[in-house]
Amino acid sequence: MNEFDPVENHSAVNPEFEALYIENGLLRGELATLFEEAEYLDRVVIPSTQTTYLIKLGALRVELLQAQVGVMKIRRRIALLRSNLEHGEIVHSEALNYKIEREFREWDDRLRHEVSQIEEAKARFSSLAPPEDADEVRSVYRILSRKMNPEINPEQSDEARSFWPSIRAAYMWGDLFHLKALLMMSDDYPESYEMPNDMSGMRRNHEVLREKITDAARKLENVKHHPAFEWRAMLDDQAKLAAEQKKLRDDIDRTRLQTVALQDMLNSLELKGVRR
Repeated sequence: MNEFDPVENHSAVNPEFEALYIENGLLRGELATLFEEAEYLDRVVIPSTQTTYLIKLGALRVELLQAQVGVMKIRRRIALLRSNLEHGEIVHSEALNYKIEREFREWDDRLRHEVSQIEEAKARFSSLAPPEDADEVRSVYRILSRKMNPEINPEQSDEARSFWPSIRAAYMWGDLFHLKALLMMSDDYPESYEMPNDMSGMRRNHEVLREKITDAARKLENVKHHPAFEWRAMLDDQAKLAAEQKKLRDDIDRTRLQTVALQDMLNSLELKGVRR
């Protein structure tokens, strides 16, 4: 609590001054809420949506891509063999394998990257913040943000400012125990935000807070344009999700059938023109 309270100490308090004083306090709370909501979407909603999407749909998409790359490799192998046979040339198996490997290196690298993302998603899935803690984490962080966030408290001391990275780190990890400890420690720091004690200063303070809120709201809307929110809409619609999963599985089955037919053709050509 500030030792100087403009409302209590301002002689012959102007009703407009008192109203602005109260409203500016509410605006600071609104600003803290907007900051926290944007961080919550970025820290929890987007990563958890990406993880769920990768597990429920991404894995099938990677499986389909693997099958499609397999088909492309067989088609390319067939084309090379046919070309050599037309010219009466015998192809050495090692040379053919090397050529295919070199041509498809970029695809193979992409597949390895996609597979690693799926594995990482499965590993992350169990570490997501439990729902019962999420609301309390957000609530404690919002209290700390109002008091310690340098964006909301530009006049805070260097000592208080150095406290903020620890708060953000605890929030990013969803560490409720650490956040509560930090909340207790924050009592050692007086509220650093000093409200002006004259009308012009109070009006300017009101304008600055409004500008910050507008900017924070715009940034929040930008966060909401992340593709994860489109994925979330599909994940929340069980019928659409099931339909998309079925389509991917059908495509995988068709590609595998195509692979079998092409492999038979390839085997026949290799008998004629490949030297082991």
